[in-house]
Amino acid sequence: MMAAAAALDRARDFAMPAISIVLPVFDRRNVGWRSLASALAQDFPHDDYEVIVVVGRDGASLDVDPLARALLAGCDRVVRTDLDTGDVASEAALYAAGVAEARGDWVMFMEGHTALEADCCRTIDAYVRAHPHATMAWAPRFNHDTTPLGSLVTLHNLRHERRAATAGTFSLGANSVIRRDALARFGGFDPRYQRFAETAILRRARAAGVAIGRIDRPLATHFNDMDVAHWRALVMQMGEAKHAYYAMLRARGDDLRGQVRHPAYRLAFRPMWARVLRPLFRIGGATMLRLALAARPLSERLASTLYVPAVGFTDLAGYCRARAAAVEAERTRHAVSSARAASSGRAATLRCSEPSEVRDNDR
Repeated sequence: MMAAAAALDRARDFAMPAISIVLPVFDRRNVGWRSLASALAQDFPHDDYEVIVVVGRDGASLDVDPLARALLAGCDRVVRTDLDTGDVASEAALYAAGVAEARGDWVMFMEGHTALEADCCRTIDAYVRAHPHATMAWAPRFNHDTTPLGSLVTLHNLRHERRAATAGTFSLGANSVIRRDALARFGGFDPRYQRFAETAILRRARAAGVAIGRIDRPLATHFNDMDVAHWRALVMQMGEAKHAYYAMLRARGDDLRGQVRHPAYRLAFRPMWARVLRPLFRIGGATMLRLALAARPLSERLASTLYVPAVGFTDLAGYCRARAAAVEAERTRHAVSSARAASSGRAATLRCSEPSEVRDNDR
């Protein structure tokens, strides 16, 4: 048996799971506990996969929910953290906490608004056996929506899926798998990059020349309905996460022109432009979203076209917000440092001006 398939057999021989499913309990939207229930109800020997759930500081409240308590009891491990699951910025840290407990050769990440197909693990197992040298793979997914905004998200997801058909992708939305040792080799989840962490992993994999395979069968359903306020928070936080990642690249001396697709991000890195553009991007994003929602009953194609700048402008508004906050934080640090230096200088001057007999008594 070749490498990856043999690894699966070795894992079974030593009672180690072949697949680790990591699911932070956050952003469940209107899905309830369907996500966790689907992970536990796989048509696959449970000894061959494990379910790792990550809870935040609200974990105690889950213990008093009878359904949640029963489902958590069926998990292989429940990782308890002090992270705020109501803050989308906690996403990467939640996944990092979960993968640190994983034992499987392969890892799949779920979101609280995804539900696995019953044969998800069996499909992954079949793919790995047929592609023994695989490192990463992605699959299409079903999209579920009942609202106009949800339908726009569905159209956007399908757009990304068509793009992934040629280049591959990596996502935390229950449609990608990665070897655990490769994930570690690519640096794992850096909490600084928040929601951009999955893209950072994908970029590192591509830079390493990793071929991303495709699993033909859908592995999960993505539930896309949410209110506009939650949508805006998610998209703006992605912009903030991009700022953290691009700032790291800049600090490392990388040329952003080769890594940032749109020049607006390079322009908005300048503090003055970030302040000027932020309200314009915020208003532009809200306006384009309203137009896209209005166009949805008339033309799916037009609505999808309008939705793209709605996402882009809102993302850039978050990017500008993060840039302004970073500049302000740097100014505060500089002011504190200057004040401390001035205070130390004054103290030294006063001490040197003391009469020598006083200084001798101090000793």
